[in-house]
Amino acid sequence: MSNLIVDVRVEVPGFGVDAAFIAERGITVLSGPSGSGKSLTLAAVAGTIRPVRGHIRCGDVTFAEPARGVHLRSQDRHVGMVYQHAALFEHKSPLDNVALAVRNVGLPAARVVAAELLERVGVASLATARTRSLSGGERQRVALARALAGEARVLLLDEPFSSLDATARQAMRELVRSLVNERGVIALLVTHDAQDVDALADRVVAYEPGRTVAVTE
Repeated sequence: MSNLIVDVRVEVPGFGVDAAFIAERGITVLSGPSGSGKSLTLAAVAGTIRPVRGHIRCGDVTFAEPARGVHLRSQDRHVGMVYQHAALFEHKSPLDNVALAVRNVGLPAARVVAAELLERVGVASLATARTRSLSGGERQRVALARALAGEARVLLLDEPFSSLDATARQAMRELVRSLVNERGVIALLVTHDAQDVDALADRVVAYEPGRTVAVTE
């Protein structure tokens, strides 16, 4: 897998961010004050918002380049995302939450893949549980399995540990590091926690309000 190159201007009403960095395989932490544009950058990489200029490329695939009218659909980017809150479908089981993200196969085959992923993230026993009954850590494990189910090349993690207690947080850190190494993906992690940075960062992109200012390895 090649690098993810981000060099864009992204705007929403009343705010914009200029983000420029290269993310390699491993975990790149986006660090800076709240409201500086980190989550907006993730949204541009995910394809849920269009940059106004610049480009985003992953290897030889251009995700977005406004000057050429390029905006690849989110579902075609092979990007998985885990949010601060798991955003699971409460009326579906953990198994079916993950199966929905499996690409290009029927439901029976998707459930097989989903079961394997739930096993990998340590919650196979909860595959058919009531989703609303899961703990915060269990929900984030299901969300992580779902993010990987679409053959993700890029994994976007937006404060995924912030709602967890210390024990669950450390376990999730270890799981994320293991999965990123195992699958060779490019991960972008937004966090305000110094322990997350110390434990997980292969490189850090520093933000000031509205722009990136430095990249450190």
